[in-house]
Amino acid sequence: MISRRVFLKGGLLLGGALAAEGFIFEPERIQVEEVKVEVRGLAPEFDSFTICQITDIHHSPFVGLDYIRRVVETANGLKAGLIALTGDYIDDGRKYMAPVIKCLTGLKARHGVVSVLGNHDHFIGKGYSADVIKSHGIPLLENSNVIIEEGRGAVCIGGVKDYWEDAPDCGAAFRGVDGSIPRILLCHHPDYCEYLPRDERIDLVLSGHTHGGQVRLPFSIAPVLPSDFGQKYSGGLVRLKGAAQVYVSRGIGVVTIPVRINCPPELTVIRLVAAKDPAGPMTGQ
Repeated sequence: MISRRVFLKGGLLLGGALAAEGFIFEPERIQVEEVKVEVRGLAPEFDSFTICQITDIHHSPFVGLDYIRRVVETANGLKAGLIALTGDYIDDGRKYMAPVIKCLTGLKARHGVVSVLGNHDHFIGKGYSADVIKSHGIPLLENSNVIIEEGRGAVCIGGVKDYWEDAPDCGAAFRGVDGSIPRILLCHHPDYCEYLPRDERIDLVLSGHTHGGQVRLPFSIAPVLPSDFGQKYSGGLVRLKGAAQVYVSRGIGVVTIPVRINCPPELTVIRLVAAKDPAGPMTGQ
């Protein structure tokens, strides 16, 4: 029979191991997630086109530049066609913004890098964060878009302002874009997707914000999730009514409590493929 002392000692060792895993190792154990997303009307030139999504870096005392440089190096190794930054570059404090954005200028992709702001970026002043990003040559999409082209094909990348701290408007983001061009929307907070206009073509939304909860119980339940829609946007691919799809990344950094348990940081590779069903996109991993 195991004595009480041995049992307690074993429990302490197990607890220490779990704490080390959650606080030290898993928060920096980057996992690359590749997701295939079928898009209707996708030109042959964009079949298998990849977008690397990086979100929720939260540069802070707990998320250092050495780790962020490793994120950049890993992302560059994926050789994506485009890199999309979907907000929350810092946790809080202006002194963290310029260093993390400077680090992100090392990102390389065939069609460059595009970005939107997250709610934490507003905590240090929306204008300040926007100026830092723009001054480092990274396009910032604020209810606006860019169109990327390959041969005769095109894809529109739109971006909206933050749902919690500003006024997102996907109609303005895609204003003037031909309806035949596939559209991908960068939107930091996935809850905004519940209010997308039904008559606006949106093939895919890339979001973050929820961090996957940072701590996940069995069956992928996140006890704490900053969303008004339960576990719906805890992470992964979500199919909305109509044609729109949403991918929610677990993000790179940590916030509030610097811990990740059963929820490692994520670099996402979205691979666009032509939809088999011309009536609308299908999805799969």
